[in-house]
Amino acid sequence: MSPLPPLDEVLHAKILGYVTEPKACVSCQSWKQYLYDALKLEPRIRFMQRVKEDGSVTFCYNAVRPLGEDFEESVGYTFNFFSDGIYRLAWTRTYDAWSSQGEQHYGKWAVDMDHVCCETLEPKVQAEETEMRYAPTGFKFAVPLEEILNAKGGYFQAKDGSRAAEWELPARTGKIDSGDSVWTAGMWAPLESEVSQVQAPQAPQVLSSMRADARYVDIDGEMHEVSGDIVANWPEDQWPRLMRCRLRFGIRG
Repeated sequence: MSPLPPLDEVLHAKILGYVTEPKACVSCQSWKQYLYDALKLEPRIRFMQRVKEDGSVTFCYNAVRPLGEDFEESVGYTFNFFSDGIYRLAWTRTYDAWSSQGEQHYGKWAVDMDHVCCETLEPKVQAEETEMRYAPTGFKFAVPLEEILNAKGGYFQAKDGSRAAEWELPARTGKIDSGDSVWTAGMWAPLESEVSQVQAPQAPQVLSSMRADARYVDIDGEMHEVSGDIVANWPEDQWPRLMRCRLRFGIRG
């Protein structure tokens, strides 16, 4: 059976009325199940029920990603989705005791299939001096409903060393991941384990940095490894400027 075409609001409402009407549902269970799967109704219903019952849904996402020996990235995102279609987000990103980034969002949200689509808006008030700045308008990204629902109003902790979620970069910078970020450029490799004579059950893959002495800089919201000659010949405060120039002209090494 081919996928359903995009539905207009009227047709969508008729289908939803059909699958939620008890007498109609029992007439064709396979059709009902197909609609639930194709339109991702189950996670959508669960999410909207929670929003209606509680007035808002909170989702906290945390991740720790090693970037080198004794150097790691720690990120945290706290979402609040309100019943009036407004969301707020506060995120932080730290590398060590002296390096951190942060921002907050004021925007609108809407459910599309199995994702919550977010877009930043102009905030109604200015950030106080003790608050993080607001993100510019027009940032767009989508968070999977299952991640939000599985957190059950608490924390979703990503596996250490896992790649960043697809929505993280656009949520922080408004840019779509081009695929050239450090997470997809071979930075991580499986740790080799000793092979025993008796084959053990396959363990979860563990990721490690390719070079223990690697150094990294943040350029436009992405971490990039600093070239060895720059590390050896230039002071650390010049690394971002030099690496930005190399990346701009496609110089590697």
